[in-house]
Amino acid sequence: MGLLEKAGKIQSDSDSGANKPIDEIAMRAPAVVEPEPVLNPGSPAKKARKRKTKTPKKTREPRAKRVRVVKEIPSGFEHATKGQKYTRRFVDLAVTFGWTIPIIGFTAWGSNFNPTIYFLLGLALIIGNLGILPTQTGRSMGNWVSRTRYVNARGEDPSGTYVLLKGLTTVFVLFGAWALAASLGSMSLGESTLSKIFHIFGILMILPPLIDYIMYKLRKDSKLGLWDTLFGGVWIVRTNKSAEAKGWLKRLESLGDFAESKGLLSEKEDSD
Repeated sequence: MGLLEKAGKIQSDSDSGANKPIDEIAMRAPAVVEPEPVLNPGSPAKKARKRKTKTPKKTREPRAKRVRVVKEIPSGFEHATKGQKYTRRFVDLAVTFGWTIPIIGFTAWGSNFNPTIYFLLGLALIIGNLGILPTQTGRSMGNWVSRTRYVNARGEDPSGTYVLLKGLTTVFVLFGAWALAASLGSMSLGESTLSKIFHIFGILMILPPLIDYIMYKLRKDSKLGLWDTLFGGVWIVRTNKSAEAKGWLKRLESLGDFAESKGLLSEKEDSD
């Protein structure tokens, strides 16, 4: 009987389970939870690219053309006269290079003498007239005698380098002519490296004075040569007696009185 009772109980349990509604069974069943998607830490989410707004290109304004302004002598000054320019040039030439004439004469005559002391004295005159005097007073001996001076566009004395280059024009011409003559003499005997060196040296020495002369002739409005233009505009102007001149500088100015009395410092302004 025990086995029959157990079988009947099992049968009754299964029948009771089958008669229960489907919804009640579903409610008792555990809910299935879907796993959330896990992002890969190695590959971060891409940020949305922002579209760059193109900035309009700036329109460049056309550059204004530079108007070439003719450099003029500063106000309050007058151009030196032609006579003053010639007097200044002659005095500076005589003081700076006049000592070479006796040496050339003695050498050509065949005299037996030592020219070392003359060269030293001549070198001292060159340095004094073209270097020391313009640096200290702003004028060379020729300027003092001719009563002239150099002024730049600001109405001031130019640098001593300008006066030095201006005074060495004669040296450039003489050495250039000598080098060209030597190169031509060497070329007549046959071309050589030495003759080419002399030829190039002669051209380089002659070129600055030649350009300076051409610029003076072509630029009559501004009256500026090569060195005047390179130093920003320099003019030779007239001056009066200086009250500050003392000693031998005052004697140089007295030579200006003599030159004026002889008509060397003409009052007519140079218009060339």
